[in-house]
Amino acid sequence: MRRRELKLTQTELAKEANLTPAAISQFESGTRKPSFKTLSSLSDALKVTTDYLLGKAEKSHNDLLADPKVNAMFKGMMNFTEKDKETLYEFYEFLKTKAETQAASTEETS
Repeated sequence: MRRRELKLTQTELAKEANLTPAAISQFESGTRKPSFKTLSSLSDALKVTTDYLLGKAEKSHNDLLADPKVNAMFKGMMNFTEKDKETLYEFYEFLKTKAETQAASTEETS
């Protein structure tokens, strides 16, 4: 659970997200669902995306940036020209398509 990863108590998270500790407890136990506005506040307080909180993203941005290679790439990209960024994006699309193709062929053989 992200709150525990950040070593936050329910009270601390509630204060950070402008909610009550009882609301945090209810969200965590599943007895209550947050509104979109509340979800947005929680994502800001927990430093993750709303998709991450909804279970649509496996990793948070912070998880990705904790990887030294990914972190170094992002820092290095700060000095890239627009053309360099476009080239990098095209390579990303190539790798993404390659991974999707490999995953599809693995599923077909299973």
